[in-house]
Amino acid sequence: MGMKPIQMLTVLLASVLIISFAIALIKEDALAQETDYRIPSQLFIREVDVKPAEVTSATVEVNVTAYINHAGGETKNATMLLRAISSDTGLLAAQESAPIPGTDSEKTLAVSQHLKVERNGGYELKLLLFDNGSIRDSGSVNIRGLNAITPQSKRSGINLNNIDFTVSGVSAGRVTIKPDVYLENRGPEASENLKLIVKARQADSNLLADRASSETGVIASEKTAVRSVNLEVPDGYNYMVVVELWKEDVLINTWEKPVLLAPTKTVPKESAEKKVNIEVSKFVREGEQRGGVTPPYATQESSYAGGTPKEPGFEVLGAVMALVLVITLRRRL
Repeated sequence: MGMKPIQMLTVLLASVLIISFAIALIKEDALAQETDYRIPSQLFIREVDVKPAEVTSATVEVNVTAYINHAGGETKNATMLLRAISSDTGLLAAQESAPIPGTDSEKTLAVSQHLKVERNGGYELKLLLFDNGSIRDSGSVNIRGLNAITPQSKRSGINLNNIDFTVSGVSAGRVTIKPDVYLENRGPEASENLKLIVKARQADSNLLADRASSETGVIASEKTAVRSVNLEVPDGYNYMVVVELWKEDVLINTWEKPVLLAPTKTVPKESAEKKVNIEVSKFVREGEQRGGVTPPYATQESSYAGGTPKEPGFEVLGAVMALVLVITLRRRL
């Protein structure tokens, strides 16, 4: 029994409606997918600048600025990851991240981040650019020689050019030496008034013979000042004069220069070795140290300034040194 024309027409119309409805759903879904489609962003590292921001005796905080070219679509949660890899060990020493500003136009972005590393070391700074969880670009730059950067606490602008010595007096086997210290301010501004400590050490034994203090005074920029002190030392010995520059309780710099009160001449190698007799008793400072100099720190040298040293005197040290030298000569013979 066949279908009547009316039933066939009904089935046909229903089929057309169902197909049209299906086509509409497919088009709607296709349009929705086309609307959600995003052109991926493009991020490229163009240049990297690294400069010190804060320097201490132990660490250096560097400011890393990356110049990033942006193209393509808008960025979404873009970040720059900065990693410091030790050149000595290859281990990760420090890591920081910084957000990359969102943009939908072509431009160059400057993104900066601070990173703190140890001053005694070299590093490879690796940069990774992320956008929407994917890496867009990477690059690296090496930094080394960080220990050549002077910490802020030790910056003074003052440099020592020279030390001249004159003898201002000789009495009872002791010589008064006057070191003239030439100090130049190479900084852009006038210097602070810093403290100078000048020491005379016997060259063979490294014993402290005398010490005096002075001040640099305020030195104008690009100017040189001469500061002088008096040191009284036993005659007949060679000395190393050490100049220390102090900023409150911080030792900023040291310089040294020899003073030869017992000059020698070169002798043939086959000559017999002779013992050097050092009268260490001449180095003992009795009573209060001349000039009332008190160092800004406590060391064993303070025992030389008092009347009776707390440790064994120079006479005992001299006897021990002479005994060791005699034993050595006997062994050689």
